[in-house]
Amino acid sequence: GRYTLEEINLLEKIISDVAISLEKEFLQDQLRKREQELSLLNQLAGVISSSLNIEDVYDAFVQELKEIVQVNYTAVELIEGNQIYFAAISSEVGSAWHTGQKIPMANSATEWVSLNKTLYYEPDLSNNNRFSTGSEYLKRGIRSALYLPLVNKGDVIGVLVLGSKKPNSYNPDQVVLLEHLASQIAAPIENSRLFTKSEEVARVDGITQLFNRRHFDERMKEEIDRHARYGDILSILLLDLDSFKKYNDTFGHLAGDRLLVHAAELILSAIRSSDLAFRYGGDEFAVILPNSSTMDAFNVAERIREKIATTMSSRQIDVTISIGVASWPGDGATLDELCYAADMALYYAKRTGQNRTSIASRTLFSLNEPSVSVNSEAEVLSTIYALAATLEARDKYTYGHSRRVSRYAVATAEALSLAPEQVAVISAAALLHDIGKVGIPDHVLNKEGKLLEDEWELLKQHPRLSATIVGHIPSLAACLAAVRHHHERWDGNGYPSGLTGEAIPIEARILTVTDSFEAMISERPYRKALTFKQAVAELEKCSGTQFDPRVVQAFIPIALSTGPDDLELEMLRNRQAQD
Repeated sequence: GRYTLEEINLLEKIISDVAISLEKEFLQDQLRKREQELSLLNQLAGVISSSLNIEDVYDAFVQELKEIVQVNYTAVELIEGNQIYFAAISSEVGSAWHTGQKIPMANSATEWVSLNKTLYYEPDLSNNNRFSTGSEYLKRGIRSALYLPLVNKGDVIGVLVLGSKKPNSYNPDQVVLLEHLASQIAAPIENSRLFTKSEEVARVDGITQLFNRRHFDERMKEEIDRHARYGDILSILLLDLDSFKKYNDTFGHLAGDRLLVHAAELILSAIRSSDLAFRYGGDEFAVILPNSSTMDAFNVAERIREKIATTMSSRQIDVTISIGVASWPGDGATLDELCYAADMALYYAKRTGQNRTSIASRTLFSLNEPSVSVNSEAEVLSTIYALAATLEARDKYTYGHSRRVSRYAVATAEALSLAPEQVAVISAAALLHDIGKVGIPDHVLNKEGKLLEDEWELLKQHPRLSATIVGHIPSLAACLAAVRHHHERWDGNGYPSGLTGEAIPIEARILTVTDSFEAMISERPYRKALTFKQAVAELEKCSGTQFDPRVVQAFIPIALSTGPDDLELEMLRNRQAQD
């Protein structure tokens, strides 16, 4: 059973040939893999190099990157002094920061990478989280974080951050590959930074060194888009120096310029690193406050106002500042609407004594302000009723509808303990919520049957038309948000903006419930009215989808206490009034 020498030699030759063949195949596989990786690296580097503005190509870069590794978050963080500048961010899980923002570099992984000039990998943030930035990633479900140095001419200019929801997401081979990628894109990113710096020069006011009005408009459009995507609230401040012209005329333009510079410095010292300050024009400034509610913005505004008042007073300078506050989407869904609301609030602050902060949603019928006379309030109410009557004259099926909705809405607002000025806004907005229907053709508005798709799309434009009409009356500025958004749904499937939950202004949420209920219990040529109990059951059924549950809960006792007899009596009177 022994092998002969000849057989052993043959077996050794076969084994050797197989080994050589396997080695060749392995080497060829490695070569193919290396060629593929180099091709992908070149492709990725090419994407970054294709534009001097990294923001323009970053999404395409991330899509290509996902062909190589698992990534749910990625950012280019550039080092500017002792701060991190976010040159680009792409995230599937949201982000604590936004493109263009600066944050302190202390106690961050970026600081560690810049000091050690090598990559840093956190395979599982839930087990080992050394840095403050890692805590923010973990909050959003990121488990693995890889920080790759961007080295240009021997200096670490920044870090490419990759994050994955999977722990231990990046193996050693991938880490090496990504390190090569970072080395290839560092130079194009530095070129992009230099280009961005030159662009910023064109966006900066020459006197105050704040961003200028042109950049305010650009940045606001970007911020509105971003906040709409993530469902966050955005606020702005418009600020105007009081008595600046008198100071300028008394002490000269050079002194006036120095005062503008000092005011800009005080504004910057009172806002967060994530906020953006602008010279809006002349003696006016603006501040964008991302991810900030109206009250957050009000607190910032008051901090600015108090700081300027105190500082100027200590220098015997008779200059203060008035501020208007507005929030997206509650005070306006577009840039023009939001700025208009903030401008009206600023105007109100100037008109009612200066050196004060005014909130857009509280400027209409500000009942606690002695400067708002009974006569001016009566004029506003006269305008409201005239507009409501215009609609009722055209839509015979909804005669009295707006007045009934207004009563329901006011009672609901009071049940929810809203402020008196908010109740006043709701009362007016309810009367005007359908005024845009004056722009809808009669054959659609009074059609006795189901609307066709194109007719329905036309009718859905009436909230926008209503807001446009109301927007031309400065004293009704606070009604804009409620009028525009009264057909939004709690679940985000409404119109015109598809807002969700608390992002829908509370005034609009109240109108949605009361308007829907009043429509359900009213007779139409194409359907019978529901009973009160049926309508209440429908509200309960749609609570949490179409309607805000809290508003429904507050409104149902009001609806049931009204009773159908009261409604029938009122409708009879309305029909007699029409006749």
